[in-house]
Amino acid sequence: MNAAVTQTGNTLNCQVAVIGSGMAGMAAAIFAANRGLSVVQVGKPSEISFSSGCLDLFSTIPGETLRSFDNPFEGIDVLTAEQPCHPYAKVSRDEIVQGFEEFTAFMNAAGIRYHCTPQSNQKIVTPAGTLKSSWCVPSAMYAGTRALAEKKRILIVDIRGLKGFGARQMAQNLKAAHPCMGSITVEFPGREKSGDLMCERLTWDLEAPDVLKRFIKVLRPHVAGYDAIGLPAILGIYRFEELRTKMEKALGTTVFEIPTLAPSVTGLRTKEAYIGHLGNTSVRHFPVSVKDIQTGKNGGFCFEVTEGFQNFEVNAERMILATGRFLGKGLGVNDTGAIREMLFDLPVVQTGHRSQWFDRDFFNKKGHAVNRAGLETDVVFRPLGRDKKPFAEGLYAAGSVLAHQDWKREKSGAGISIVSAYKAVAHLAETL
Repeated sequence: MNAAVTQTGNTLNCQVAVIGSGMAGMAAAIFAANRGLSVVQVGKPSEISFSSGCLDLFSTIPGETLRSFDNPFEGIDVLTAEQPCHPYAKVSRDEIVQGFEEFTAFMNAAGIRYHCTPQSNQKIVTPAGTLKSSWCVPSAMYAGTRALAEKKRILIVDIRGLKGFGARQMAQNLKAAHPCMGSITVEFPGREKSGDLMCERLTWDLEAPDVLKRFIKVLRPHVAGYDAIGLPAILGIYRFEELRTKMEKALGTTVFEIPTLAPSVTGLRTKEAYIGHLGNTSVRHFPVSVKDIQTGKNGGFCFEVTEGFQNFEVNAERMILATGRFLGKGLGVNDTGAIREMLFDLPVVQTGHRSQWFDRDFFNKKGHAVNRAGLETDVVFRPLGRDKKPFAEGLYAAGSVLAHQDWKREKSGAGISIVSAYKAVAHLAETL
């Protein structure tokens, strides 16, 4: 049975406080709630809007020669042998699989279904006209993954005025790997004279049945001879599976989505599906920032949040920092030019002076030192203090705020977030 957050006046008492609403924060809150713990989650979902919608585990080791792996677990074995401080070195394969299974089960129940293959990454088309590897692909994109694997005839469609998504360029870039690729640019019904278009606006338009019918009518003359139609990810926020199914029936062919440049509709879907399903859990969510946290009684934590015009004091027995790096404001820079952790002033692993953070070559294949900055932790993801011991017995960290990883280049962002949260919650649950 799930424990509930208790309230006495303006004071909320919970077993676990999760600070952050990105992928790591979402995962931590899900795992804690699934273990029957009372949870308060606080944070603005800033980073999730940059999500492609896929759940990347691992595919690439950066270096002078990039090493890519079709089997993410083989890659992780090589990575952790070479980089024993990497977050993946603290988890087992079973923990990785169990964490992903639990997270995707929640998201499936929330309305976003994922397709994962046990031992291999899958390919999706990117808006740059390249192929990206990911372990778990949402169903809205999975039809494209199958079409690529089966060498089907694919038509990529873009919309006049929609920036950052060029069907012709994408098709040309992909033809070497996939010769049966075509492209077309169409007008979006009702937006013919709108100038620059935004994905989110088109997404809301397509929620209207009349607009969807008119869009299908625009596409129908172009689909003959193709097995699959690739569209920018604009097919609704809440009813995307329903809209895609209607389009497939009307056009008589497979329809799939291609992620767009950030901010993305796919990230918004993830956020909305997650928030919508929280009502079935013990999580109380506050979409606000926390700027000050105090150590409370018995080693717990205390902070204030605001909901509407009401202020609350939150007392938590355990806490998980899932605050991200610079974009999520988990890390910042102080007056001396050093990177600092923003809530507890925890020590941050970093490269010397800020002049050393970046290589002169922006596209350096090894990456930039600043992208490996973060918190050092023990094997259960408790941040270490300056004495190299856990800063607080009940404090944990998860996600991109962790040191010794370059998730962007490794294609490991969701994986690090999910599995670090999984192990952290598993340990804290044993202590409560």
